[in-house]
Amino acid sequence: MTSDNSINDCPCQSGQTYAACCAPLHQGDAVADSAEALMRSRYSAFALGGLGDYLLATWHDSASEKAQLDTAMLSKREVDWHGLEILDSRQQGDKARVEFRAHFSAPAPAGQPAVKECLQERSRFIRESGRWFYLSGTLVPASASSTPSRNGPCPCGSGKKYKRCCAV
Repeated sequence: MTSDNSINDCPCQSGQTYAACCAPLHQGDAVADSAEALMRSRYSAFALGGLGDYLLATWHDSASEKAQLDTAMLSKREVDWHGLEILDSRQQGDKARVEFRAHFSAPAPAGQPAVKECLQERSRFIRESGRWFYLSGTLVPASASSTPSRNGPCPCGSGKKYKRCCAV
């Protein structure tokens, strides 16, 4: 596991430092107190890379895809993660759902600019013995209604207008 507490802002964009937010979860010093906190910590683990053990440990054993995954595969950082938006978070007893958008870019061929993309997912979680686990996720296809206006803020979180950032 990585233990890089030198990161200032937590990748999950909670507004806290990494040391105060996701690092204690990644290092096993704390457990997520909500499904949203677990989802944020999982996003940070993917964004940082090298935390396959944590990702596997927070995947519920009943998830069918868990058997096909391993620590090395989950530890690889294959894309650059640019931002996280929590769209909805609901809990009912020991079950929860978190819908989010994660902005990323995959490596581009030599001489080509990286293309920024967005993944939107509705994730399901379950709490057992006081610990939250990821069960599954359903990808939400991009729709015309989710396209930002050209002059609106870019959903990647850059602070630029959409037309000057991801629309290019």
